[in-house]
Formats: sequence, structure tokens, C-alpha cells
Amino acid sequence: MPTFQTPRGTKDILPDDQKYWSYLAKIVSEKMEAFGAQKIETPIFEYADLYIRAMGAGTDVIDKEMFEVRRAAGATPDEKDDQAKMMVLRPEYTAGIVRAYLQNGMATWPQPVKLWYFGPSFRYERPQAGRYRIFNQLGIEVIGDEDPLTDSAVIYLGWQILRAIGLEKKVSLDINSIGCSACRAKMKKKLVEYFQNFLPELCPNCNRRFIENPLRILDCKEASCQRIIAGAPQLIDLLCQDCKTHFKQVLENLEILQIPYNLNPRLVRGLDYYTRTVFEIYPSADSNQSSSRTLIAGGRYDDLIKMYGGISTPAIGWAAGVERIIEIIKETDIQIKDEIASDVCIVQVGDKARKVALPLASKLEDEGIKTTFVLGKDSLKGQLRSAAKLGSPMCLIIGQREVIDKTVIIRDMNEASQETIRQDKLVDALKEKLKK
Repeated sequence: MPTFQTPRGTKDILPDDQKYWSYLAKIVSEKMEAFGAQKIETPIFEYADLYIRAMGAGTDVIDKEMFEVRRAAGATPDEKDDQAKMMVLRPEYTAGIVRAYLQNGMATWPQPVKLWYFGPSFRYERPQAGRYRIFNQLGIEVIGDEDPLTDSAVIYLGWQILRAIGLEKKVSLDINSIGCSACRAKMKKKLVEYFQNFLPELCPNCNRRFIENPLRILDCKEASCQRIIAGAPQLIDLLCQDCKTHFKQVLENLEILQIPYNLNPRLVRGLDYYTRTVFEIYPSADSNQSSSRTLIAGGRYDDLIKMYGGISTPAIGWAAGVERIIEIIKETDIQIKDEIASDVCIVQVGDKARKVALPLASKLEDEGIKTTFVLGKDSLKGQLRSAAKLGSPMCLIIGQREVIDKTVIIRDMNEASQETIRQDKLVDALKEKLKK
């Protein structure tokens, strides 16, 4: 018989890890709602053209990393399906959210529109620490506001989430501005003039980037390219006056918010749709974590909605890697309490007791008391051990005698004390004990 394994670049999220996911999801939901953002869910697969237009042909994501979606060979095509269009699994969220913004008339909503998300994305890339071929992202998109205060507020939101987790002092923020379309024309000209002298020394990918978009060379992580990049013109010196003013105000706002930052003139991000402010938050050098594991990254994309046929609309957002954040939580030994899923756990011994347990659980649930019970036919001692693992503060014990007497033993799992009480008095007694 073959031994089945998860595909390379995927993993099971086992029960012991679920508390980290629940913990992070709760913090994110609370912070997003406080920010005034509404949750959105977009399809897991979309037409490939959506991402090609946003990211630009020639990027690694478009050329190498998208998973194509195909119908089964024997399936009969739906007459409304556009079979000529390739569909792919979602490699990132922003393009789909912009599509949803336009398709669903969100431009008529009060602006800015704040949308947040939490879910899986898919990229066929080399698996590494904190990065899988199925990876989960959480993030925010704010569409319809060009004020530099919005840039700072969006960055602050990410900082707040990391602070709530306990990572605020273990991370660093890099920030830069890559300007508007007018700035980038000047930037590309200067970079071409500089890098054309080093083409034989640049890696093959950077030689390709030189032709397609020389700004992407600044994002290369190859050591040989990094030495050349160090001498490249600084983008911030090539900003137009409006972009300089915008960026200056963003930095001043971060200082007011007391968010420390590093001005990184080489930061460009890897996707074509970014404009003006770009930023990354990653583990700091003194945190004993790999600084290459970016936790939160994003920026402005003021031209993207116009690229999709809408009117020119400013926008900014960021995405965070869920697996990476959870790995940092584990590695920094942040203590997360197991959530108590039930108030009461019913332990039953004997066939007659088991017949009483299920309707009793239903009755308690109807009274607003969260109830579970131990399954199986273990001994009383074994069932109590199982009940202790569930974390319920109260345990109800029903044996043959309790069935006959119509009583229940209430055991306080924290104080290891117990008392016997009649079934008709049980609900009031439990509510009183749970209050305490």
C-alpha cells in the first residue's frame, strides 16, 4: 500500500496549533473592526488576466508561481463558462479586492472603503521557513483616500496588531517612497544609466528585470547583486515635489505615533502596481529571528483601479503572513491560554447514565450553559482525566446511583471539591457556581 503524504509546500494544521490561529484571528478581528474595516471574502480562483494586469508580465509570480485551475477532462463545460480564459488560484488578495470594489459598485459607497481579509493564497515557489505553497494572509485595503495620514494610520494598524500579540519590541519597520508615475520615469532612466555598466555581473533575473522594470533590480536578494545595488541612485532623491511632501508628512505622522522606522532607499517591493509609500515590517536584528521573514508588507497603489478601467482612485494596503507570525509567536515563547470551549463537562458511567447524559446536555445548552461530554467507555478516573484536558471548570458525574436518585454530582475542577444535587435544582446551582 502507498504511504500518502501532504504535497510539498503544504502542511496540516493540527489541533495543538489551533489555539495560535484562534488567538491571532481574534486579535485581528478586534483591531480591524476598531479601525472601521469590514471583512471581505473573494473567490479562491480568478481569471489569470486579473493578476497579469496588476503585477505585470515578467514577475516571478506571473511567470513561475501561479497554479492553473482546470476542469476535469470528462466534465461537460457550462455554456456560460468562458473556456478561453485561463483561471488560477489566488496568489494574493489585492487584485481580487480591487476587482470586487469595481464590480460591486463600491465607488458609490462613502469613501474611503476599508476592507480586511484573512484566508489562503497559493504560489508555486520553493518552500522555506514560514512560507508554503498554500499560505494564509491577513490584510487591509483602504480605497479612496490619498491623505498621507491614511498611509500612517494603515501602518499603525499593523503595528497595533503586532503590539497586541507582544511582538512590538521584536520587529523593525522599513519605509520608502517610489513616487508617482512621473517620478518613476525619471527613476527608471537613472537606474538604466547606472545598471547598464554592470549587466555582466548581475544575476540572470536582474538582467531580465533590467529590460522589463529596472526598479525590480533593487529588490534582488543575491549577494553579488546587492553589492552593485548599494551604489545605485537613491529613489528618494528623484521624487517630484508633491511626492516628497506626501512622504515627509507620512514620516512626521509616524513620529507623532511613536513608531520607530528605518528609511530604506532600496525598498521597492516586488509588484508593479505600487506607488509612493512602500513599507515592510520584519523581525529586528536583536530578536534572534531571521530578518528575511517579512511579517507585514504593503504600500500605495494609486494607479491600480484606473488600470482595471475605473476612475483614478487612491488606495493603500498591506498583507501579513499568518504562518510567519505564528512561527514567531512560538519561537518567542509568547504564552497563549487555551480557550475554554465549555462551562460544563458531563462524565457518565454505565449504560443508563449514558442515556441520561445526552438529553441533560441539550437541556443545559438551552439554558445558555455551554456543555460537552466525554465520549467512550473509560473508567470514571479515565473520563475525569479527559474532562480535565478539556478545561471545563465544572464536571457533572452521573453513575447508576445518580440515575436512580435523579441526582448529579457537581465537581469543581479547580478546587477538586464536589457535591451532590437534585437534577431539578441543577441549572440554578450551576449558574450560581459559574458566576463565582
